Amino acid sequence: MAEWDGVAERGVYREQYQAELDRLSDAVHRGAWPAVLAAVAGPQLPATSSGLANARRIGGRSGWAPLHQAAWHDAPAEVVERLVAAGAWRTLRSTDGERPVDVAIRLGRDTLVPLLEPAPVHPVPEGVLRAVEHYLHALIRVRTEADRISSALLLPQVAVLTELPDAALWFPVPGMYGGFAVRLEDVGTAPRLTVKSHSRVVGGSGQTHHITPDGCVLVESGW
Repeated sequence: MAEWDGVAERGVYREQYQAELDRLSDAVHRGAWPAVLAAVAGPQLPATSSGLANARRIGGRSGWAPLHQAAWHDAPAEVVERLVAAGAWRTLRSTDGERPVDVAIRLGRDTLVPLLEPAPVHPVPEGVLRAVEHYLHALIRVRTEADRISSALLLPQVAVLTELPDAALWFPVPGMYGGFAVRLEDVGTAPRLTVKSHSRVVGGSGQTHHITPDGCVLVESGW
């Protein structure tokens, strides 16, 4: 299952791992593609999923991942193709709501636009994605506030699920000793999210929710 890295503030990760992320972010910012491609194709580091292909600068304001920077720098097509092959998400939005393809269109990177255009494995209307994401974020806030989680978090973007073959993400929450497993499912003609959340240090804390565009319903608890 792919993992959503929702850490939004420095000091959460170990110093060595934070330094690795900073080096990658610096290389991406400079457009040093050999170093970037070596990093995203390398062995997984702790607390990452999909390699480092979607890593953003911890504490940064833009929320840009490597594909956003590739569009900005007008990187060679091979670089974009290798980032996508390494697991980079074309639906990932920045803090300002831009996907990599939006950056490419805005800057006239015409050769990169077809490569950056999202190609969902599980197409879902944009309005449905926005609605279920609203309820997912509300659920996460309620659950984390109940556990007194004070860390700043970047909450999962539901559109990413449409790119993943298994349509599933794990969102580990620092300090919760657990997190949220989010899966996009087709129930007849109505897509929904099934969300399982728990804390390993609190017995019986497990809850399962179903989220549709109409709301969020608790369907199981106490596991």
